[in-house]
Amino acid sequence: MLAEAFALQQAGRLAEAEKAYNQILAAQPDHFDSLHLLGIVCHRRGDDAQALRHIDLALEINPTDILALNNRGIALRALKRFEDALASYDRAQALWPDYAEALLGRGNALKELQRFEEALSSYDRTLRLRPDWVDVHVNRGIVLHALKRLEEALASCDHALMLRPDLAEAHANRGSALHELKRFDEALASHDRALALRPDYAEARYNRGNALHKLRRFEEALADCERALALRPDYVEALANRGVTLHELRRYEEALASYDRALAVRPDYAEAFVDRGGTLREQRRFEEAVQTFFSVYFDCIRRLTSRKLKSLNIDPK
Repeated sequence: MLAEAFALQQAGRLAEAEKAYNQILAAQPDHFDSLHLLGIVCHRRGDDAQALRHIDLALEINPTDILALNNRGIALRALKRFEDALASYDRAQALWPDYAEALLGRGNALKELQRFEEALSSYDRTLRLRPDWVDVHVNRGIVLHALKRLEEALASCDHALMLRPDLAEAHANRGSALHELKRFDEALASHDRALALRPDYAEARYNRGNALHKLRRFEEALADCERALALRPDYVEALANRGVTLHELRRYEEALASYDRALAVRPDYAEAFVDRGGTLREQRRFEEAVQTFFSVYFDCIRRLTSRKLKSLNIDPK
């Protein structure tokens, strides 16, 4: 029955596989493999809370199974519980230091926690074990970009694309690194390749608009912002950049409306406040501009105060 259930899972027939695993568990509730594999099925159908529950039950039976520990980390990452995911990957790695999947997962959790130097170290260790693992090169490029090591980030993207030329994410990340290097024409070409592979790639569409903006092709940049927002209506960065582009086109009232939409999504978005103030100033609405700039100032004070209080173990509330 287990072999049949696993075959159904491998074939993508998840509902049938889930039913089969539950039949096994009805007869033998402490069946480790069925609990673990049922957790993977739940993850694949998007129910990570259930995935975690089943994998945890499996680990109560066998706490040292490195595959289950790694898959627990995957479910926890999907639930955005990154510290817990990191702990699960660390448990797996303690049992097998050269477990490449756990090293990759560890790097991914550290990336989400913005512990970029540690994430880079984890990715580098993974590549020593599996030099041609394309996902590692992609994520390593993202971390290097975050560390402002842009030439290395570009090289990591290029390595990923050498291994898999049709990987849209690597083309988009390459475009972002080129943008930071102020190589805007090349960035535009990379985003075009990403979109040719994945036309509904909202981030690539947004970043293409940014490159067009830097090239002062404002009408085209605006069209890309609109298309990114059609794919993701609450894309706050696209809303704000749409406002900046409308400002350049002297469509000030529309720019203000776009900033306000961005601030409705993220009320503490300082850049949108600053750009809104600049548009109000351009319209000579100085009192409103001052109020907008003060909003940024007080938000910065609030954040710094909150950070300091937390460092002293004082509740900011």
